[in-house]
Amino acid sequence: MSRAVFLPKFMKGTITHSLFFYTTISLISELIDLPFSYYREFVVEEKFGFNKQTLGLWLRDHILAFSLNTVIVNVVLSGLLKIFEIYGESFIIYTTGFLVVVSFAVQSLSPFIGRLFYKFTALQDENLKHQIENLASKFNFPKTNIFVIDGSTRSSHSNAYFVGLPWYKEIVIFDTLIEKQTTEGVVAVLGHELGHWKLNHIPKLMLIQLLDFTQIFGLFGVFIYNKSLYSSFGFTDNQPAIVGLVLYWIIKEPISTATRFVTNIFSRKFEYQADEFAKSLGYQDELSKSLLKLDINSSSVTNTDWLYSAYYNGHPLLSERLSALGYISKEKISRETKSKPLKED
Repeated sequence: MSRAVFLPKFMKGTITHSLFFYTTISLISELIDLPFSYYREFVVEEKFGFNKQTLGLWLRDHILAFSLNTVIVNVVLSGLLKIFEIYGESFIIYTTGFLVVVSFAVQSLSPFIGRLFYKFTALQDENLKHQIENLASKFNFPKTNIFVIDGSTRSSHSNAYFVGLPWYKEIVIFDTLIEKQTTEGVVAVLGHELGHWKLNHIPKLMLIQLLDFTQIFGLFGVFIYNKSLYSSFGFTDNQPAIVGLVLYWIIKEPISTATRFVTNIFSRKFEYQADEFAKSLGYQDELSKSLLKLDINSSSVTNTDWLYSAYYNGHPLLSERLSALGYISKEKISRETKSKPLKED
């Protein structure tokens, strides 16, 4: 890697050059993607009534997300490069341990990261709150706070999820979900999410991801010391690890294709299991109706070729999930279907 003569003296190290190299590539990539992102949000999403954000909010989110991602990736990348530098060919063992620590750190920070983008407010609806707390206590769900976020400031899409560490969780509900679903429908969606926790899907997916990273960096150990790889791309004098990592990330795409398919198999299986868990709680109809409403309001693809779906979709399609749930429609569900009041008894 050529010397960055314009950098101050204290920034002349190999790792610093590598981080500057990565940040520059990321910035160029972000600038290239920006007009496409604008088109997606303010043309396509706007056309179907999904986009609710202003141009200023959209720019703020992009700048914040890019800055946050750059900081996190640079910290992780500097750690990886230091491991490569210190431990040489045995780096894979230490890399795996380092990535485990990073995973837990990201999990612990995720509640705070969410607050940088959304406004979190405590759930005010006592009826809905009571039903959620009863469901959570039934399975000894960890100490929990329930928050509603202002997703409607950005999109009409809706969702709900859990976030946090094993001993403390936050239940996060989009305000759009509460607006468009019945009380029972919201609880049914959370019953599905509770299934992911009860069946240990999150640690299982983390383990799968860790195994994926292990094989990725295991193969990288072959490439990083292959001088012909560097020279083929014009790096004859200097052969920094960051360049080898970038080149390897491009070359490994055929392998990623196979691992992506395997990861999706597990992800889809876990979705079916979480649906079945919610069904066992007595939410078969309510969950099915909620899924229908979510897909209708999002104008999602409801059916496609099974092999295409298995490869590209981490979640089964609506038709696949309804079939697995054994749902038989007893009423018409449409975009205009009114939700029942959340205050009902």
